[in-house]
Amino acid sequence: MKDTANTMKLHQALAKALGGHGTTHLYGLVGDANLFMVNSYVEAGLGRYVACTHEANAVLAAIGLAQAMGQTGVATITHGPGLTNVVTPLAEAARGGIPLVVLCGDTAPGDLQHLQKIDQREVVASTGGAFIEMRSAATAIEDLDRAFRIAAHRRCPVVFNMRVDLMWDDLATTSGSAPVPACAMAPASGHALEDAAGMLASSRRPLILAGRGAASPEARSALLALAARIEAPVATTLKAQGLFHGERFNIGICGGLSHPVASEVIMQSDCILAFGVSLSKHTTEERAYTKGKRVIQVLPDIQETPRLDTPTLRLIGDIAGTARAIEELLDMAEIPGSGAVDDDLAARLAAEAEAFAEVPAAARTAAGTVDFAPALRRLNQALPRERVLVADLGRFVTTAWRNLPVTRPADLVYTSHFGAIGCGLGQAIGTATAIEDRPTVLVAGDGGFTLSGLSELVTAVREKSDLVVILCNDGSYGAEHVQFTNRKMSPELSMIARIDFASTCATLGLATVRVTDDASLDAACAAIAERDGPVLIDLRIDPMMIEM
Repeated sequence: MKDTANTMKLHQALAKALGGHGTTHLYGLVGDANLFMVNSYVEAGLGRYVACTHEANAVLAAIGLAQAMGQTGVATITHGPGLTNVVTPLAEAARGGIPLVVLCGDTAPGDLQHLQKIDQREVVASTGGAFIEMRSAATAIEDLDRAFRIAAHRRCPVVFNMRVDLMWDDLATTSGSAPVPACAMAPASGHALEDAAGMLASSRRPLILAGRGAASPEARSALLALAARIEAPVATTLKAQGLFHGERFNIGICGGLSHPVASEVIMQSDCILAFGVSLSKHTTEERAYTKGKRVIQVLPDIQETPRLDTPTLRLIGDIAGTARAIEELLDMAEIPGSGAVDDDLAARLAAEAEAFAEVPAAARTAAGTVDFAPALRRLNQALPRERVLVADLGRFVTTAWRNLPVTRPADLVYTSHFGAIGCGLGQAIGTATAIEDRPTVLVAGDGGFTLSGLSELVTAVREKSDLVVILCNDGSYGAEHVQFTNRKMSPELSMIARIDFASTCATLGLATVRVTDDASLDAACAAIAERDGPVLIDLRIDPMMIEM
């Protein structure tokens, strides 16, 4: 006779293992291959299950959570079309180096005529993600633990393939899953570290640049201490925006979004010490910002990405520890500060900040539309200073990043790793359901927003999410509109029929405002202040005026 007191079904054990890995939020869409596991997760009270209307948005939601919370995102989908529906999100996570585990059902291997049977390993391989097979009921938890380790240590999406025919197998009750061990990196050392200190010692205008790989409190403190020691200004990549918020010599973003004072400081620098930065073409302005300079790059690991540029010197080691080690070497050699920061620079940066606080005069636009940048600046003033920004991809995106800044890196959810529009809504669902002390602001274009599936808004309404959607509605696919107009061709093929998003989304339960002039822009600002649930602002803009 079987001892049922010491056994559980596999679907129950998998749910328990998710709890053991600290899965506070599980995003998904149930099908016959994963529904019992999800039910066990919910019944056991292991965390919050957020049911989505489309598999792509479920996986994107987990990606949004992973970026904003700094932990592995977890989603679950069914087999066959459930997996093919998430190819783009998996590629997005793979390109972005985002830790993600997707529990995906699979058909029984002998069921050759199953309608949803597909070679799931090959599908996942095409995205750049990893694939872990659940070998048997007996090894299932060990296999799932491996999926979580790979996701965390390689910073990549992992599809955990679960056979449907094993879900009701008995499994001996175990102590649970094995938590992912932390990987402790030592500071860089040796001749390379001495070379780095030597380059800084001879620099007259050093600059410290931090990327998302340096976006921890410990790294921030160490980099600011080093900056003070060598008397250098500090800057960040776009993805690390806000890391040095409030610091006197913070010049802001390095790259295409640099303001004039920052651009001048970067161009005048002679040595850039880049911590946790891939040095992509967007950060270096196609190498214009690094040409003729010594560039010291410090990375926390040796993982290669397609965005890595070649620096003068590359160090691999713990970010904070390496910064402190460089400072110690400079102290031992009694190297003086560079003198690259002074009251004049502080005054110029303060003036730049004051200028940003003012809403620029609006240009004249087509009837029924508003000038985009000034409108965003007004909405920026109406929004809480502490918020999460999720910006979908489109020609509007640089204007959104520039005019809706965040004050800490985790509050910028970046959706543009794969160049796909329509990834914003799903990721915004993830952040808005996971973060409850500040709102999530989604900025999307009308093309990408329609592509993402308007039905997913019902998830935000059902979950009572604090979500503000700013819809850049210019009635076109922007990048294609630019291509046509730049060649003096008719942009007709790039135009989209104007959708009345305000009316449509109101039927889904959102508070909505259609912005066509200054008065309705005032109403939108008031709606933000008075919100008690998701709000959508249908911002009508002129397709001929929006910048690329």
